[in-house]
Amino acid sequence: MSTAPAIRLMGVSKNYPPLTRRGRLHSLKGALLHGELWRAQQEQQGFLALSGVDLEIPPGETFAVIGPNGSGKSTLLKLVAGILRPTEGTVEVAGRVTALIELGAGFHPEISGRDNAIINGMMLGLSRTEVIRRLPEIIAFSGIEPFIDLPVKTYSSGMYVRLGFSVAVVVEPDVLVVDEILAVGDEAFAHRCLERIARLQRRGTAILLVSHDLALVEQLAQRALYLKGGTPVLTGAAGAAVARYRSDVASDEAGGEAAGGSSRRWGNGAVALESVELLDVGGRPLRLLVSGEPAEIRISYAVRIPQEDFVFGVAIRREDGTHVFGTNTDLDGWRPERLAGDGQITLEFPRLELAPGRYVVDAAVHAKNGLAYDYACEVLSFTVAAPIGWPGCYAPRHHWQPRGPVMGPPSG
Repeated sequence: MSTAPAIRLMGVSKNYPPLTRRGRLHSLKGALLHGELWRAQQEQQGFLALSGVDLEIPPGETFAVIGPNGSGKSTLLKLVAGILRPTEGTVEVAGRVTALIELGAGFHPEISGRDNAIINGMMLGLSRTEVIRRLPEIIAFSGIEPFIDLPVKTYSSGMYVRLGFSVAVVVEPDVLVVDEILAVGDEAFAHRCLERIARLQRRGTAILLVSHDLALVEQLAQRALYLKGGTPVLTGAAGAAVARYRSDVASDEAGGEAAGGSSRRWGNGAVALESVELLDVGGRPLRLLVSGEPAEIRISYAVRIPQEDFVFGVAIRREDGTHVFGTNTDLDGWRPERLAGDGQITLEFPRLELAPGRYVVDAAVHAKNGLAYDYACEVLSFTVAAPIGWPGCYAPRHHWQPRGPVMGPPSG
């Protein structure tokens, strides 16, 4: 797999000029004195939809863009898809691109779904022969076979989108740009979409997606960009970006200010994380442990404003952003009552069964609605060693039991 970025944005901004009525002026005085000047000034002001975005996405990574409506998410996708050009900066995309934005926008309402699928497949870069060869797969995936030879003007909006998605993903692109596609269709179709996206991930397709489904973002994406008002707030692990967004939403709903801090640590300061440590069973700090050994993560905190609504959480990720494990006191059934003064809380692992590699830890204390008191990204790192370099993240104790094959047992 190539190490060159599949998608690279450098200093990208996009400004939309306001619509003006060419040839019309505010008044006779304006026409005589400063009409042209007024019109030029208005065209220069415009609307800044996106400002100062720097981004690199390697092949095989799924990257999400999140944020409120009007934050510039769809503009960013359209820049990557080549639908728009940046006002400033450069956008580089390597390989074949399929954009799942406004699916079926090119469908002709008077001709059949079958003919529209062939035409759209050719527009996405396949030859007519390739499209016809893959047509049975497209039709089967869409689930609208009984209607495939009817004019698409008779289709429901869900059928329209199903056919558009089916054509788009069968191309097997190098870069896939997805805008809220999984928010449509029934549950069975959503599952098929997820399975196809997983297949593209394994193939090495770089996927850039926009979704308001934050649970889906945490499930699919390794990293995410949180945009607000067209400006990047945080670029990092998907879980951290989602947590920051949820915290800001909770703060807005409560009528407070957004949590202060940096892209690595933020919160309103009501409770502060004083230290986060990885310890062995004897309470000694660890930076290197053997896979399967017991360990614990101890969080020391200081309370500045007593709280009755609080959750402590921990997330473990690999260096590349792959989410490995996460939990919090709420998920594990602990009911908050009162948090006052300084204290500690410890998450114990009887066996920390991780594959060898380097890991980072995020820790947080927040309200149940996501409002962060203190959220610290990559506050701790450690390395796991193992006698065998198992792939992946999880290395549970295991044993082979051959019944049939003749094999010699492992030495030692």
